[in-house]
Amino acid sequence: MKNILLPTDFSKNSFNAIKYAIHLFKDKDCTFHLLNVYRIPYLTNEELMSNDSKQLMRIENELHESSQKGLGEMVKKINTNPNHKFKTFSEYNFLINSVKNIIKREDIDLIVMGTKGVTGAKEIFMGSNTGDVLMKTDCSLLAVPENVEYKEPTEITFPTDFKIPYKEDDLEILINLAIQNHSSIRILHLQNEGRLDEEQRHNRKLLKNHFNKVDHTFYTLTNSDFETAVNCFTQSRGDVDMIAIIAKHYNIFQRLFFKPKIEELSFHTKIPLLVLHRNK
Repeated sequence: MKNILLPTDFSKNSFNAIKYAIHLFKDKDCTFHLLNVYRIPYLTNEELMSNDSKQLMRIENELHESSQKGLGEMVKKINTNPNHKFKTFSEYNFLINSVKNIIKREDIDLIVMGTKGVTGAKEIFMGSNTGDVLMKTDCSLLAVPENVEYKEPTEITFPTDFKIPYKEDDLEILINLAIQNHSSIRILHLQNEGRLDEEQRHNRKLLKNHFNKVDHTFYTLTNSDFETAVNCFTQSRGDVDMIAIIAKHYNIFQRLFFKPKIEELSFHTKIPLLVLHRNK
């Protein structure tokens, strides 16, 4: 892990995710890229554009100075590990545009962001910013629920249907995390039909080979949908510290992380989620 992007709006939630990332990679040489984006509110922008462009520029400069100051103060708080380097980015832009640019420019390996938890009746787990980054980039992302304190990930759940022929590169981040934290990977097979077909058996062997350097075990749950199966498994285990999944289907994320049945899917607000993108 070399380059990790940490978007922040200076909220308690985003700072918690940053602290989690710092602890998670405490023993690794890496560069953290702290990003804060800002924009003048639309209505204010419209009013000022029709009256005083100099005042508009003055407000933009004040926002930029405030952003830079906030990033500088944050680095002072967290820059305590000789293994870590920090770069800061203060940009007038939309978040998703800045994130895409930095991913490409800085060769980002992983994004770490906080999630805002349940928002009342809307029952939104992930939040618009994190969801936007997840859905609109091809970079792996670690979503850290708000108020979750860092705990070394001794057990990581990896749900799969054995229908993807994973390459080792696809799982590199997960494997490296497991090695550096001495984590056990629990491979959870979600089975709705009978026995595995030939393709699934082949892909299961591939996974077994890829995970040969880490402690791993296979589990099977039958006749359960994805959401219920993951929830039941994490509750039964009790000590799951992270869930890792492959970004494969858009509808899974829509179903699982944007409009969940909160009373049933308790892991949403308790367990960090690592979403891996397959290497192209």
